[in-house]
Amino acid sequence: MSATPFDHIPVANPGIPDLRSVPRFLWWIGVKQRKIVLMGTFFGIINLLCVALMPGILGRGIQAIADENSAELQAAVLGALVIGVVQAAAGILRHRRAVGSWISAATRLQQLVSRKAVNLGADLPRLVSTGEVSAINSNDVERVARVYDLIPRLGGAVVSFLVVSILLINSSPTLGLLVIIGVPLLGLAIGPIIKPLQNRESSQREKLSESSGLAADTVAGLRILRGIGGEETFLKRFQLASQNVRAAAVRTAKMRALLDGLQVILPGSLVVGVIWVGGNLVSRGDLKVGELLAFYGYSAFLMIPLQILTESAQRITSGVVAAKRVMKLLQVENLQQHGDLNFPNDFDELTDLKSGLFISRNQFIGVVCDNSLTADELVDRLGGYLDSEQVNVDLQPLSSIARDQIRAHIYAQEKEPAILSGTISTLFNVENTGRVSLEEAIEAASAADILDSLEGDGYHAEVVERGRTLSGGQRQRLALARTIFVDAPIVVLDDPTSAVDAHTEARIAARLKQIRGKQTTVVFTTSPLLLDHTDKVFLITEGKVAAVGNHFELLKQNDNYKRLVVRGE
Repeated sequence: MSATPFDHIPVANPGIPDLRSVPRFLWWIGVKQRKIVLMGTFFGIINLLCVALMPGILGRGIQAIADENSAELQAAVLGALVIGVVQAAAGILRHRRAVGSWISAATRLQQLVSRKAVNLGADLPRLVSTGEVSAINSNDVERVARVYDLIPRLGGAVVSFLVVSILLINSSPTLGLLVIIGVPLLGLAIGPIIKPLQNRESSQREKLSESSGLAADTVAGLRILRGIGGEETFLKRFQLASQNVRAAAVRTAKMRALLDGLQVILPGSLVVGVIWVGGNLVSRGDLKVGELLAFYGYSAFLMIPLQILTESAQRITSGVVAAKRVMKLLQVENLQQHGDLNFPNDFDELTDLKSGLFISRNQFIGVVCDNSLTADELVDRLGGYLDSEQVNVDLQPLSSIARDQIRAHIYAQEKEPAILSGTISTLFNVENTGRVSLEEAIEAASAADILDSLEGDGYHAEVVERGRTLSGGQRQRLALARTIFVDAPIVVLDDPTSAVDAHTEARIAARLKQIRGKQTTVVFTTSPLLLDHTDKVFLITEGKVAAVGNHFELLKQNDNYKRLVVRGE
């Protein structure tokens, strides 16, 4: 099978982008795909040069007819045929490379955005809204990539303009200078529109991003909004945001319409001037009819480079605005910075200095907090997502350990874990130790019945986006099964069974303790069914450890613990 311009994508490593400025960023992308861009530009130059030379060939043919020179006429016809074939072939090859440049740039940018999202991990939703990431990954990435689709035609336009200018001056200095001076002046006339267009487009992109973020938040919280009767309020907010986007789009469209109109009026005026001057030269005998026809063809052709240059200004303006937004996302840094030390495999104790919580190796620990926000913060700290300098591993700050090392050793499951779309097997396509099989993990999380409730056959059953067709308990059990399957040395669970009924919770509690074995497990919960299986329980009130003991000791000795755990039963 023959190679195509798309065989090299996606790339194994998208590289480290130059984010010092927009020009450097765009140049970096172009250099990364320079081969396909240069090949496309070469064919673009050949293609437009053929178009540029055609009026001269046709002019020679017309003049040969007027002079009754059959040999010259045959040469002109043959030349037109050859140039037409070369033009068609170069046009096809240019188009393939141009599309390849566009897709290559878009793919590389999407890889960069995806890599940044992976590196940010749990920090991403804290730093950038979902709507912002979605808008950047779809609209802005494509707008930047479209700049490279344009380069082959832009290169052809510049070179062909220079060639035609030389031909015009050699044939008739008067008409040549008229065209050569007139075309740049037309470009200068369009220039003042570019900056306002860029500002309006930038404003439109910002308002669209805000609207997308608001829409995503509203859809995600629709069930809650209906429960409190707040959907009308949020609907009005979204309507207002949509109207702002519409108004910004209209302002941008007006400027684009003015630009499009000038593309027709200004070149048309130049062509009229060339015909008027050329006609006078012919009437005086200073110019032949065939040469005038060639001049008209050249002048008409120069509208093509001018339109390409104008389109380039629009597309580059749009690309610059989009590139700024892409760069802004790529420049986002993690909330928590980490060192490069390895995580100790045989650690003795994981300690949270802020609360006084200490987790001994190979124990099944329960943590009861008087405030759910305190529990969430503790999970973030122990997982290395926030304030990890407050957590020690054998007296070594967690912040000094490499991020990938922390992720490999500590698996923190948040209260509302994400369930991605795809099949069940895709959901469990994660790195694991191999100690726990997929079947054992699903059984331990009491999630086998979920497979039967989904459309599909077993592990090929489909889970829709965010698992929205599943109940809260089903999502929790699938997420817990995934956590068990990963089998990290340290697992931190934030209220993993809050949406599960008591009978299922009792089964999960026993199976979780059994399957984790001697692995370090920390469960933040107030469920007595889970706490009953722990080796040790910490009671945390007002952010500090208030008591330590086993479940039954604390029930008897601590009224605060009893109040939190018994829940009035």
